[in-house]
Amino acid sequence: MVAATLSVGLLPSTEGAAPAPAVSAPGSAAVAAGAADLGFAVQLGPEQRVTGPTNQGDNPFFSEKRGTKLYAYFGTSRTIEWRFNGRLTNPRIILNRGGAGKFDECGAWMQGSIQKITAQRWVAFYHAEGKGPGSDDCDHYGDTTVWRMARAVTTNGGKTWRRPGYPNNVVVAGVGATASTGVTNAGTGRVVKVGDYFYMFFKTAHGPKPGPSGIQVARSPVSSEGAPGSWKKYFCHPATILQPAYCAFDENGIGGKSTQIGGISEKARYIAWNSALNRWIGFDASGARGFRLFASEVGTGATADARQADALFDGDGNPKRWMNYTDTYPLVSTENDPYVDQWGGHIRNRRSKQLYAYPSIGGLDGNSWLTGSQFYVYYVKLFPGDKFTHRYLFRRKVTVVPNSDAFNRVELTLYRNGTGQRRSSTEAPKEKAFRRVGATGYLLSHGATGWKQVFDCVRRGDHALFAERCKTGWRANRRVGFIRPRTNDVATVPVYRCFAKRSHYVSTSPGCGGGKREARIGFALTSL
Repeated sequence: MVAATLSVGLLPSTEGAAPAPAVSAPGSAAVAAGAADLGFAVQLGPEQRVTGPTNQGDNPFFSEKRGTKLYAYFGTSRTIEWRFNGRLTNPRIILNRGGAGKFDECGAWMQGSIQKITAQRWVAFYHAEGKGPGSDDCDHYGDTTVWRMARAVTTNGGKTWRRPGYPNNVVVAGVGATASTGVTNAGTGRVVKVGDYFYMFFKTAHGPKPGPSGIQVARSPVSSEGAPGSWKKYFCHPATILQPAYCAFDENGIGGKSTQIGGISEKARYIAWNSALNRWIGFDASGARGFRLFASEVGTGATADARQADALFDGDGNPKRWMNYTDTYPLVSTENDPYVDQWGGHIRNRRSKQLYAYPSIGGLDGNSWLTGSQFYVYYVKLFPGDKFTHRYLFRRKVTVVPNSDAFNRVELTLYRNGTGQRRSSTEAPKEKAFRRVGATGYLLSHGATGWKQVFDCVRRGDHALFAERCKTGWRANRRVGFIRPRTNDVATVPVYRCFAKRSHYVSTSPGCGGGKREARIGFALTSL
């Protein structure tokens, strides 16, 4: 596979519209500085709307089974449990914010880190935010909140939760911080069980005094059930006169130093084991970087437990650097576009483009940490011009094929509304009236030599796909993938731009399903 970065050069604007982004030269591609050929291929399915528009959703979505029923956890400033069957219903708060002056007064979010000790006794580790020093409110946008990780317990299989020892239930805090004081951060932790330990993958780059960017790790013996005082951070100590440099899990979870493991974005910290690849994987969704799937080393061993441990840790038990990522969906416009991924309730405006946030991974059966050859990725999305009161939670089914050098691809989907209008994209329309009809081939997920970028272009409410650039009079909404102008051994699906009932769409048939054919925009891929 050949991945590509896009230049920040812009095509000329048309009729006062926002300029459409372009690759460095039509049809050319350069190898991305960070992307790698990881030895497997990835296919993204169509977007599925889980919920929205809503003001809920500022944590990675995850789900767990309680008995035979599946429940989801997704909220704003608190942990809300929902009944989950592809849609969210019957919400209830199971973990609320703390009172004034408490370390979690600005929010308490479980992070998909429930560990089931027995059928009834579970422990969870939640991301907590409190007011920063001198701050009068919980200013999440201003980065003045202070982060910690704390512990909650249920003894009835998730029906009710309590915080033993509260407010002394903090398990991990920033460098030099205590359970209640300090300005450094350690939070948004994802906890997985590997062997005899719980491992927390957390980040520190946030707040009034952020630490080093990237993912860091702390661990606690399973036998301790992750209780406060049992956590130790991984830190690489510099050499001194008395001893050479060394790395170990020997810094206190509360206040100790930590070292980032490297090779994985902090946005992809919601990791899960993939049994088809024998690797841990993490998912990053961003408008400015596109979608990326990060992968650990391949784990070896006779058992699943051995493979899971070998993929993450060396023979001395120290964390391995992750291998890298593979691009699975294109960035919206350019990496330096100031209107993509705009944060801040006071900043989002009509010029704002799409924003992606809070990516996570889940198994087809709802398992929050175990995935196979097919699984779901979840993410919060804001459509262009929308504020944070209009969030949407989407998911896509992902297929991974081990030991494959095939191109990564994403489904090009045909949608139709009740009046017969059609629309084609690799993204679901905002309007619920449009329903999926089926696939129209697959677009390449990243730039490669000989392939042209495809834009979703807009004019007076109509959407149309154009290769290379939007036609004069149309403005670029976003890039949706890449197509090949001429057929070859992999690009065999013809794609025609069509028009009917005042709407544009694409078809694999020259007859356009009864519509008017305008042009052939290129050749797409088949399904993996």
